[in-house]
Amino acid sequence: MRPIIITSLLFVFMLAGCQQKNQNSEANAGTANTEQSGNPYISDTQAQDTPVLEEDLSGKVIMLSASEFVERITDINDDKGFSYKGVTPCIVDFYADWCGPCRQLHPLMERMAEKYKGKLIIYKINVDRAHDVCERFGIQSIPTLIFFKRTEAPAKIVGAPSESELETAITDFLNK
Repeated sequence: MRPIIITSLLFVFMLAGCQQKNQNSEANAGTANTEQSGNPYISDTQAQDTPVLEEDLSGKVIMLSASEFVERITDINDDKGFSYKGVTPCIVDFYADWCGPCRQLHPLMERMAEKYKGKLIIYKINVDRAHDVCERFGIQSIPTLIFFKRTEAPAKIVGAPSESELETAITDFLNK
């Protein structure tokens, strides 16, 4: 009896932590839910002065550790705001190996990385291995996609968007 209760509780926690869509995506049917990250400021000067690392424009999804996120994307401890360190816009997919919607989203992210090769970089970061990064960006549900562009505040989509929603969000993001 005890293993059944434990298994049931684990299943409930897994479902609660792995949310496929947020409430706002239903209200905005047909469009991706992009929103500001909650960070009201960004340091334009810092973004311009930040040395740029060589970027991988191969059209592949790139896995990041927490330290690589700080090195390539943004410093999570800067009180002046989040300044994207890259030149090419990017999307960071916050995921977990145990998350069903995250696994379903992965092939779509691979297609988008190939389709927007040279124009957009797609990174993935495992939430189970990057607690500080997740805390700083307020990641409470996965998958969460955060869009980064130099000198702009990050925007996000919470939940697994459809292919058309993601296409629209990427197009809008790149054309800003």
